[in-house]
Amino acid sequence: HFFAFCVPLLSKKNTVFYRSGELCDPMDKCIDSDEVHDEIRALAAVERRRVGAARCVTEEKDLLGALRQYGPAPGAQKMMDLEMEAALVAIQTKQYVVFRNTATGADCTRVGPSHQCFCGHPLSSHNTKSRRVPCTQCRCGMFEFMFSRPEEIGEYWLPRRKDFDLSTWSAKCRCKHGHKEHRPEGSKPCQACRCVAFSSAFCCLSCDQHWEAHETVFESEQDRAAAGRPVGDAFKPLAQSDPEFSEIVFGKKNAEGVYVKAHPSSDSSHLRPNRPKPIAKAGRAMIAQPKPQPGRKDLSTILPAKPLSSGCTGIPPDSRLPRASGSSSEEASAVSRLEALSLGAQAPVCRSCQQSLTRPVKFCPFCGAKQQSDK
Repeated sequence: HFFAFCVPLLSKKNTVFYRSGELCDPMDKCIDSDEVHDEIRALAAVERRRVGAARCVTEEKDLLGALRQYGPAPGAQKMMDLEMEAALVAIQTKQYVVFRNTATGADCTRVGPSHQCFCGHPLSSHNTKSRRVPCTQCRCGMFEFMFSRPEEIGEYWLPRRKDFDLSTWSAKCRCKHGHKEHRPEGSKPCQACRCVAFSSAFCCLSCDQHWEAHETVFESEQDRAAAGRPVGDAFKPLAQSDPEFSEIVFGKKNAEGVYVKAHPSSDSSHLRPNRPKPIAKAGRAMIAQPKPQPGRKDLSTILPAKPLSSGCTGIPPDSRLPRASGSSSEEASAVSRLEALSLGAQAPVCRSCQQSLTRPVKFCPFCGAKQQSDK
């Protein structure tokens, strides 16, 4: 459809014919098909960029609206905090460390002192003054960045599991063993199986390429500036996005020079579903009523549903229920409550929803509000 739309625009009379591998107009003036195809490809590239830019604007607006309402996810917040730390250290020391895709040359991650190496130790435990940056705590001869959180490789669902432990998690090799079970030197063979080299079974979240397609690069500020790469404040994460993104994720510097994070706005509270508040577990246990058993009277039907006005008990004093010999403790307590009502005492009322209660409870069975005990 795109070919049929663009080809008539390239002809002077808006009419072209295809014959024997060439494009011809009605006056038999042949046009090279390769030239026309190149123009079509150029137009298609322009259209793709335009559609992609419009889509990015829409996605950015949607993402900003979600951040305003809910804030960043906990795992994503920790990832961004580590990258901001790496950017601030790089700006201060003039030494930039990045995890770069060797094929495209794009910087996927800013590496800082808290980021881990393949050997399991952070960059702060490596000798950065040496050219190869060896580790000071193990036999690792060179710092090689390795992902330390499942969100960095797209496995965002793992931290939501109850039995997930981040300290024992490690990125998996194709041999199904983590990188912590591989030796950090050489080809990184596995110590738990016959795997002779580490081959990642995951991809980078930024470029969707395997770990082997990257390298850890140490470069100075002059080298980056000469290569046309961002330095200084432009090296910070979210520097090229809307400033509101940075204020929500990292915070805004106040007059004292301290970054204060912005909380999710309450303007969009109407977008959240109006769900009733759940009753606490302790409240459910407190208000659980025993099931009626055969042979026993259900005294709950005798108690009034609403508190009676003063001066009217609703039950004559002479018609009190006698206590049956051998009755259970539940029946005795119900009869005592009935006697109290017959003497003029009013039933307790919820302080939140003003619903009458059959007995003092810790949580209201209607709205779940906590009841304060009168002492």
